[in-house]
Amino acid sequence: MNENNIISYRLKSLRKELKESQSEFAYNCGISTETVSLIERMKVNPNLDTLQKIAAYTGTTVSDLLKIK
Repeated sequence: MNENNIISYRLKSLRKELKESQSEFAYNCGISTETVSLIERMKVNPNLDTLQKIAAYTGTTVSDLLKIK
């Protein structure tokens, strides 16, 4: 699985665990809904700032976001 797939998979899994829509998740992370959508659809890789925001909100680490569980 390549990096895009891993990040997309982890983001979608975390969001679904939280039972949040893309817009709710984006708001809570402090990023745009479009960013969440693009990451989940493997259209873009998030930058480090975005990964840090997602990790902080979900109580995980950037390193964990890049791993398949």
